[in-house]
Amino acid sequence: MSESPNLGLPFLAAGQAQKHVTLNAALSVLDALVQLAVLRADLTAPPASPAEGDRYIVAAPPAGGWAGQARAVAVFDGGAWEFHAPTEGWLAWNRASNTLLVYDGAAWTDLPVVITALQSLSRLGVGATADATNPLSTKGGVLHDADPDTGDQRTGFNKATPADDLALTFQTGFSARALIGLLGSDDLTVKVSPDGSSYFDAMVLDRNTGAASLPANPKFSAWVNFDKYVPADTWTNIGANNTRHNDQDCFAASAGLFTAPHAGYYAFGAGYTFKANAAVPTLLRVGLSVNGAAPTLDARGIQGDATVVTLETSLSVTALLKLSAGDTVAAVAYMATNDGYVLADQNYFWGHEVA
Repeated sequence: MSESPNLGLPFLAAGQAQKHVTLNAALSVLDALVQLAVLRADLTAPPASPAEGDRYIVAAPPAGGWAGQARAVAVFDGGAWEFHAPTEGWLAWNRASNTLLVYDGAAWTDLPVVITALQSLSRLGVGATADATNPLSTKGGVLHDADPDTGDQRTGFNKATPADDLALTFQTGFSARALIGLLGSDDLTVKVSPDGSSYFDAMVLDRNTGAASLPANPKFSAWVNFDKYVPADTWTNIGANNTRHNDQDCFAASAGLFTAPHAGYYAFGAGYTFKANAAVPTLLRVGLSVNGAAPTLDARGIQGDATVVTLETSLSVTALLKLSAGDTVAAVAYMATNDGYVLADQNYFWGHEVA
């Protein structure tokens, strides 16, 4: 063996003449490769005016005086270029980009640089590849344990201004499905998405009061502004041609119907003041009709004729109803034996989703 197996340093031979030549050649290789720091790693041809001792990693495709030396360490020594083929595991500092390079047997790639206990890193990947969009990237679980001295664990997140976003993003196949954070304001907001591009506000916690709102839940309040005629012995839709509010547009004033957008529990209330036509009915009822059916006992109110007084008697009902998606709910009135009216503007119908 005439040279070392790793760096290719020439060995002195027994009885060799001019041993200093061989020794100096070995020292030149050591000087070129030990504590390796290259000026650049993106040139494919030699620079115009290299200085003695300049070192480069030859980029592909090599040309000119570097032809055929892709990935090699090129050293300008004695007025000529010398080349050293890397082996797996070689490290080199790239002075142009301030990054540490490692040769994996096929290519030179960047490694994060550990400086002063991991200060001022531009990117860090743990089991994953960090990039410009995700300068910190991890794969697998992440544990933040309590401080052994205080028992506390606090992880801070900061944004520049209230109008900016600060969010935890939950994804499926790298497509967002939920966001939690300070999203465009300093209120705490939970958003959900079916496709990663359109979002719905599921919950908002007001930063000033702590009050919680559910913007996506339907809520409405309505009334009818004319005397609504109710024939005798017939459950009649009171209707409601005016709304005070109608979040999510689930109440149709033209039909006086609320339509459940999805399955869940809903709270409703309805009431009216009675107006006589001729004879007073023997009893009054108010109820909540689901899908056009007569109200169940737990969704109706009643008042007998002994206390019925025109323009004064009022009755109401509230109920918690379990609905399926597409179910309709209407406020209905019933007047036994004799007909009458629901008094204009003295009536109401409201509802909202509970859970």
